[in-house]
Amino acid sequence: MLSASEIARLLAGKIKGDASTIIDTIRPLNSPEKGGLAIVFSRTDFSFICDSKADILVGPEAILKSPAQTKILIDHLDANKLNQLLRYYKVQKYRLFDQGNTSQSPDVYIGKHCQIGENCYFMPGVKIMNGVSIGNNVAIHANTVIKEGTIIGDNVTIDSNNSIGNYSFEYMAGEDGNYQRVESIGRVIIHNNVEIGSNNTIDRGTLGDTIIGEGSKVDNQIQIGHDCKIGRHCLIISQCGFAGHTILGDHVIVHGQVGTSGHITIGSHSVIKAKSGVSHSCPEGSDLFGYPAKDAKHYYKNLAVLNKLTKEFDQNRGFPISKPK
Repeated sequence: MLSASEIARLLAGKIKGDASTIIDTIRPLNSPEKGGLAIVFSRTDFSFICDSKADILVGPEAILKSPAQTKILIDHLDANKLNQLLRYYKVQKYRLFDQGNTSQSPDVYIGKHCQIGENCYFMPGVKIMNGVSIGNNVAIHANTVIKEGTIIGDNVTIDSNNSIGNYSFEYMAGEDGNYQRVESIGRVIIHNNVEIGSNNTIDRGTLGDTIIGEGSKVDNQIQIGHDCKIGRHCLIISQCGFAGHTILGDHVIVHGQVGTSGHITIGSHSVIKAKSGVSHSCPEGSDLFGYPAKDAKHYYKNLAVLNKLTKEFDQNRGFPISKPK
């Protein structure tokens, strides 16, 4: 629990409104949930200010337009001060001050304050950290690490050598030009009937959650970045990489070695063919291929024209075709 006055002190901010307001959660600025603390990170967040449902909002003077009952004005975000706040919150939220192994198996580590369902099976080398919640009929195979606060539903299978709940890859530039990591306090949420292959890394959200929807299947050697949202019944094939804040709709198929830039949305029932690079949002039912990815039919037409021009160029020994006058 944090009061507005404590937050203002940590961030060296000025309070406008009720200094006694108490929060017990920190959420993204555009979260649909009511209450908590939200922080303006960049100018792109300004469009969410007026619709924010937070009780306490931190940011520049533009936040005075917000309906939040308490505003904390700061000239700029200082990474050190911000991380001091976020680390304190994270330690309290996941009770990191109280750790220890509660497992009855010598080959498995289970931290404190976890909830484990029935008929779960953990292979040697599994490590489950503080505050993890696991449903029924969950199998986690050798040497997988499930980090603090992760939520796993029922009937989930996680293969070997996964790291789930890693730090988000979110940095702020300091005045000296060095990058400083922003402490990540969000979670990874894995819904029911998900299957995850081997050697994958799934980052926790910075302030929000990284989510893998019900029934989705994740192959091997895949990176899912912070705050990504994978829809229901998606199929993700090996060696894909999703940058932070990528959103996949439901029933999306992503073939091998696809990469996405961050902050984009791929509509439901879309297909992304192998080795494509997706740099912009696409509507439902998209069929994407290439780099930068575009509609596959258009890509093939462009390729056919290019092949024809190349063939004609070669036939004329490098000289363009010209008709006799």
